Amino acid sequence: MKEIDWFARNLGEALNTLDQAITIVDKAGRFVYYNRASARMDGQDADKILGRHVLEINPWLTEEDSTLLRCIRDGVRFVDSYQAYSGTGGEKLHYLHSAIPLYGQKGDLIGAIEIGKMLTAAPAHLGHHAAPPDIVGEHPALLAQITAVDRFARSMLPVLIQGETGTGKELFARRAHAMSPRAGQPMLCLNCAAIPENLLESTLFGTTRGAFTGAENKKGLFALAHGGTLFLDELNSMPMALQSKLLRVLQDGTYLPLGAERPLKADVRLVAALNQNPLEAIRDGRLREDLYYRLNVGVITIPALRERPSDIALLARRFVARDACELNSAITGIADAALAQLMQHDWPGNVRELENVIRRSLLLSQDSGLLSSINFCTGPLEVPRAGPSALADGRPLKQQLAQVESRLISEVLERLNGNVAAAARELGIPRTTLMVRMKKLKLVSPAASA
Repeated sequence: MKEIDWFARNLGEALNTLDQAITIVDKAGRFVYYNRASARMDGQDADKILGRHVLEINPWLTEEDSTLLRCIRDGVRFVDSYQAYSGTGGEKLHYLHSAIPLYGQKGDLIGAIEIGKMLTAAPAHLGHHAAPPDIVGEHPALLAQITAVDRFARSMLPVLIQGETGTGKELFARRAHAMSPRAGQPMLCLNCAAIPENLLESTLFGTTRGAFTGAENKKGLFALAHGGTLFLDELNSMPMALQSKLLRVLQDGTYLPLGAERPLKADVRLVAALNQNPLEAIRDGRLREDLYYRLNVGVITIPALRERPSDIALLARRFVARDACELNSAITGIADAALAQLMQHDWPGNVRELENVIRRSLLLSQDSGLLSSINFCTGPLEVPRAGPSALADGRPLKQQLAQVESRLISEVLERLNGNVAAAARELGIPRTTLMVRMKKLKLVSPAASA
């Protein structure tokens, strides 16, 4: 079974419960999933959609107009991109689409998923404009950063967002775009850790015909985001050689597509994010010092959730109110005992972890009225210690260590739904190293084995 088919099959039932239109296509642009909300909003029969190409179902679209097709073609994400469709009855349908490329365990593009929200009318600014995202919190440290990003947004200077995983860096990036004079232009997002190193340069800068075997004239992100904003997440995962080329863009506003002889002008507002302290990233050889100081103008430092405990209850109540109806839960609020449980947790995964914990608790709760207890996932991963019985079983130490390593990698992969890139980051090793270890230990990610 193809990875994209496994993905669609296993998420299908859950996605069918949502009111948002959700579709999944393979890398050829053929639908492999079309949820009930999509069928209802578009007036289509989902069974007749599967296996057919996007442009076959939507003949009024072009490849350039389709966020899904551009997502799989260019490997980029779209956030709240406006699209207009003609319904089966000829009526005009208005959507805000967010499209995300999907990668297999080997880092290859396998398709894309798109989430659509129907609007009653076109936005005031056609194109890609959407209202600034609401960032929930009352802690002074967070409010100070919201004020700062709103001020930085008005300029054309680059913005650098620092924060731990799960703190909401992309949310701040979207706000920087929505509050800027470029709000009516495209905002493209790229996770630098999600693209194989050998493809990252062409993804950013594009290619010219003949640059390498099979190369065609293809626009990169700097061309596709012309006039708008480019968000580069996990910048510290970008190869150092490529960081030097990014520095050139910031210095003189030009870039050179692969195989091109003449540089092109870049009209893009750059927003970058780090999931590591910048000084540590520089020391570890993961961030160029000169690039950091070039970006170190509009700096946003998002506090970790544990540093703003007063926001935990506020966020928890917000998530309960938002998700209870969606998950068909009878929960209407959260009890003090459950709040006390949340306050005692350290939240290494920050707001994203809190959001997932609330959803899990709602799904598993038998309560009605107030949510009385919190269902945490398995705690921080602990490497099992070899006790006396393990040391006395006569196996060589090398074999026992391999067993411990195998168990550790397997548990991380299972918890991250087979995402090899995310597992490598959590384990603190390069993705290629992890894949070599998996091959040696004869491990297969959950996604590939299904």
